[in-house]
Amino acid sequence: MSQPAAQKPSRKKTVISLLILLALTCVIVFIFKDHWAEITAALTQLSFWQVLVVLAVGISYPLLEGCVAWVIVRSRLPEFKLWQGIDVGWCGTFGNVVTLGAGAVPLQLFYLHRAGLDLGPGAGLMTLEYVFHKTTVLLYATVMLLLQHKWLAANTSGVLNYLPMAYAVVAAIIVALVLLCVSPLVQNLARWLLGFLPKTEKWQQRRADWQQQLDVLGEESRRLLADKPRCLKIFALQAVKLFGLFCLPYLCIRFMNLSPLTFMQVQLLTSLMLFLSNALPNVAGMGSIETAFLLVFGSFLQQGEVMSVLMLYRIASYYVVFAASAVGFFIAQRHLSEMEPPKEA
Repeated sequence: MSQPAAQKPSRKKTVISLLILLALTCVIVFIFKDHWAEITAALTQLSFWQVLVVLAVGISYPLLEGCVAWVIVRSRLPEFKLWQGIDVGWCGTFGNVVTLGAGAVPLQLFYLHRAGLDLGPGAGLMTLEYVFHKTTVLLYATVMLLLQHKWLAANTSGVLNYLPMAYAVVAAIIVALVLLCVSPLVQNLARWLLGFLPKTEKWQQRRADWQQQLDVLGEESRRLLADKPRCLKIFALQAVKLFGLFCLPYLCIRFMNLSPLTFMQVQLLTSLMLFLSNALPNVAGMGSIETAFLLVFGSFLQQGEVMSVLMLYRIASYYVVFAASAVGFFIAQRHLSEMEPPKEA
């Protein structure tokens, strides 16, 4: 597993992905068409500085993801620099869109391999970053819900109908991944299940590859989870990243003078929105967020208002971030051509 399995996305696949993204955007605009006058009126009242603040908060999300990657990878590569971690964050964001969600991790692994980290350990660390993210999402939403469940129950019943199912789905994914990382019993169970794959040469090769990846994942998780201070730093960065993302709807609402919702109430609703979106299908990060946003905030804002907030929120957290990631990905490629791979710890 010394060679990277992923290469840079081809130009043809990138164009196809961007065309699909454009088509999905057109669908969203079509859905919003009946409220376009309200949306335009709400957006045009924003000042230059208000727009700048919203966009800056949106850009902070991939930058903090890069910081998380930096902290995690340094467990293997002590000489790994902060700017390299930010490069990895940009690769993930860019790859998530141009490959319709399938290429985020492969692009990151390509970068990490070129930076001196083998594919196996890199895949293990990126999986652990995903586990830390999902765990933080779960904990953040749970804390917000415990603090304000009475207010939520008194003001809406719709969200609570979907919450148990979403909570169970996300929690099951997180628990399964954590156990797969740290539990020898679960790892042995996974190996046993792999034994039921078809006995053809193709499937047996996949079985061997998956078993090797499973071994590497277990090794990397034990190495990382044994470093408690590093794990605390990762959780702290993940929490700050989510806090900024959850501030975005509040800023949008306040700047457009739309709702009396308090800061903490918006934190709760946005955390529930992200939590529910994890249980919904998406294409390149689109679809699930929009659905969950309308579902959660639709109980507290008028339809035109919620669409105005959603429009600004997605511009700041998705479209501008993707545009920035294209520049960041180009810079990351330049960095790869200049760097010398460091030695592993």
